[in-house]
Amino acid sequence: MPDVSQVHIDTALTNVSVAYRNTDLIADEVAPPIAVRKQSDKYFVYDPDREFLRATPDARSPGAEANEVNFQLSSDSYFCEDHALEAAIPDEERENADPPLQPDIDRTEMLADKIALNREIALENLLRTNANIQGTSLDPLDWWTNPDSDPLAQIRDARHVVLGSALRRPNVAILPYAVFDALRNHPKVVERIKYTTAGVVGEELLAQLLDLERVLVPRSFKNVARRGQAPTCVPVWGNTAWLLYVPQRPALKQIIGVATFVWSGPLGSENGWLVERWREPRRKADMIRVQRYYDHKLIAPSAIYRIDNVIESAS
Repeated sequence: MPDVSQVHIDTALTNVSVAYRNTDLIADEVAPPIAVRKQSDKYFVYDPDREFLRATPDARSPGAEANEVNFQLSSDSYFCEDHALEAAIPDEERENADPPLQPDIDRTEMLADKIALNREIALENLLRTNANIQGTSLDPLDWWTNPDSDPLAQIRDARHVVLGSALRRPNVAILPYAVFDALRNHPKVVERIKYTTAGVVGEELLAQLLDLERVLVPRSFKNVARRGQAPTCVPVWGNTAWLLYVPQRPALKQIIGVATFVWSGPLGSENGWLVERWREPRRKADMIRVQRYYDHKLIAPSAIYRIDNVIESAS
């Protein structure tokens, strides 16, 4: 925690402060939150064998029975683990803090940011490592930084795979910033859009080119240095691209690649977030705890396609 000398600055400016915070977190857009009333429960999986899509003879002779058909029903479960962090605000810090510092707000934002970052890291790890997700890994000759490669063909092939297996056209791409930057500057992309814009290729234009609704460009970082060492910040989403289907709004009997079950049951929680504050007299400090109960759940892996080793470096 900060020393007293660190929270009191002589003649501090009241309108200037520096904070290193993550922006462009995408977990909510990739794995839409689904509010649930119970911390753990089950959900149904309709027709895993695609019986709905089987062509079945339906001609019926007079007086004969109609062909009887049916479908399978399975289930899966979730468990919303408690993700919580807390911090102390000593009385000395509160009494000596200059106006730009707001100990309660600063602590709450820090704790919430850390929980959100952990969620982002967990989601990226799930999508990158799960063996049920279809995908490919590119050789150096196919890297998107190689002008002779064909990323548009690779993305087109991935789109066809998802459509054929999940019966949904992927509508979202996840392109970490370095990957996004390599793709929008690739000669084949520049050639396709050179007559449509004179400016910089952004997410919306690239989405149109790729026949997608959205291109998400995460710019979040994580510090992987050991405590006490100089910061070493690397992109959370690394060197991989994803195509996936994300519905406009999660609903029953609907395909969704990945979702986040969020338990909204705890008293006082808002959108699954819970902030508590209490007094620790023996420590002469106020305590703040931020927590959220959630579970990242891979619902339909066939609705996701992963392309690994897209460029030679994600830094």
